[in-house]
Amino acid sequence: MRVLPLAPLLLLLAPAPGIGIADTAIAAQHLCGDDTIAPGNARLMPGYGAGGFAVRTGKPQAQAFFSNAMQLSHAFAHKAGITAFAEARRLDPLCAMCAWGEAWASGPTINYPVDAATQVRLGKVVDAAERLAATGPDKERQMIAALALRYRNGGGKGAGDLAFAKAMDDLARTYPTDNEIAVIAADAWMIPASLGGKAAGLPRAIALLEGALQRDPTFTPAIHFYIHATEMSGFPARAERYADMLAALAPAASHLVHMPSHTYYWIGRYQDAADSNVRAAAIDETNARARGLPLPGGVWQLTYHAHNVQFGIGGALIAGDARSALDLAAPIIAAVSRMPKGAAFQDMTAGTGYFAEGRFAAPAAVLALPEPSADHPFLRAYRHYARGEALARQGDASGVRTEAAAIPDHVAGADATTDDSALAATDLMRIARLVLLGRAAMLDHAPDKAAKFYMAAAKIEEAKPFAAWSDPPIWWYPVRRSLAAALLASGKPQAALIEADAALKRRPRDPVTLGMKDQIAAALAGKPVPPGSVTARDGLAPIPALI
Repeated sequence: MRVLPLAPLLLLLAPAPGIGIADTAIAAQHLCGDDTIAPGNARLMPGYGAGGFAVRTGKPQAQAFFSNAMQLSHAFAHKAGITAFAEARRLDPLCAMCAWGEAWASGPTINYPVDAATQVRLGKVVDAAERLAATGPDKERQMIAALALRYRNGGGKGAGDLAFAKAMDDLARTYPTDNEIAVIAADAWMIPASLGGKAAGLPRAIALLEGALQRDPTFTPAIHFYIHATEMSGFPARAERYADMLAALAPAASHLVHMPSHTYYWIGRYQDAADSNVRAAAIDETNARARGLPLPGGVWQLTYHAHNVQFGIGGALIAGDARSALDLAAPIIAAVSRMPKGAAFQDMTAGTGYFAEGRFAAPAAVLALPEPSADHPFLRAYRHYARGEALARQGDASGVRTEAAAIPDHVAGADATTDDSALAATDLMRIARLVLLGRAAMLDHAPDKAAKFYMAAAKIEEAKPFAAWSDPPIWWYPVRRSLAAALLASGKPQAALIEADAALKRRPRDPVTLGMKDQIAAALAGKPVPPGSVTARDGLAPIPALI
């Protein structure tokens, strides 16, 4: 897997002119909903996992809301956590840590920073907490003093973030059995790693989280961040046994039900990754109904719903789960297509839906998909790819080439030199076009020609910065398995084996590539290529019948 799956994942918010992805995410945190009811109607929300600790307050209900706010915030139910901290402050205006919690939960996360104005506002909340804590317990005063550092040139990418991480790390050493402090410190190290590329603190974050999990293997905040940290560090398998427990420990938390898929996808448990996100998306719909958000459109206001859907499609595509992929695909295509202006990141997200349609839907249904508006130029390209895949399944090489030719090399007005999203969306178009040209060549019984197209596509897929988009990858399968199929069809089984093994390094346990290796082994042994789960034509498994 690729290190540091950066960038916010609030995929369906259209940024205002001049606002980048990170700023869009900031706006989303405060303007978009998540697993919560509207602010001002606070209630305790069970089922979000562990978290919370005793604070100085004479109001039991304030303590209850404080603890629940910690649980919600650790589960990335951001607005719900902020609302619960605010309610704790309302119930006990003298509670210093309730003010600390509101300032902490409103700050940067591994997915998005906060701007300078927000830092000033939150710094004032911390100042109020310091005044309230003047005669309070040492630990509370120390935690508040540490948080004050975050909002002095911090916000997720600045010196203040590293100062906060170091201060929390010192507290973790002072209180070596305190799991909450360990998790807060680990998260503090992970934020500059994720947002600013400052990965030096990741090993310490891993150590803090492993210590907490050794003390309590069911501590859901530690599991959540351990899944992220091991994925960011390149060894996701370490978190597998904890990932297997997480959903049952926090059944109401959509994001925590989703989180095991970050581990499952990278270790090759693709069906489990798909299933985790199908369940998370169902929780999102329940939450949308509870908040009075009209379905189907209202669910897309929930902060991480698009991420759950995209990740679910990604797992289902590799697993060959047509039903889950298509159930998730149509709504995300419709949601983005309804938006008046398409950002590159939005279009890439919905592109995953088009990949599912092209791979699994009945060809006639794919060819009937309406063309997105001109506001969504990348999405238009991805629709052409889906049509090309459908035509390939019908054996129409000429039609496949027509769809490939309709995919442009770049989009006018999209700066692919400075905008990371536009660059990735452009690379995605180029991969899609080359793959279709490879499909057409295979249909024309020209596997040597197809291999050249697939090799060119694989090079783009695996090169930086495109390869860094790994949360999940925005391209749906390892192109090298199609390259392996072309080489096998060319009578080069040893070369095919090398490419199949390379594909498995990117997608371990990919069932299609594993099936292809059986065919390659037969060819190397001088036996006829056996029928099975993979076609020798293009490295794709046969499509199951769809009803």
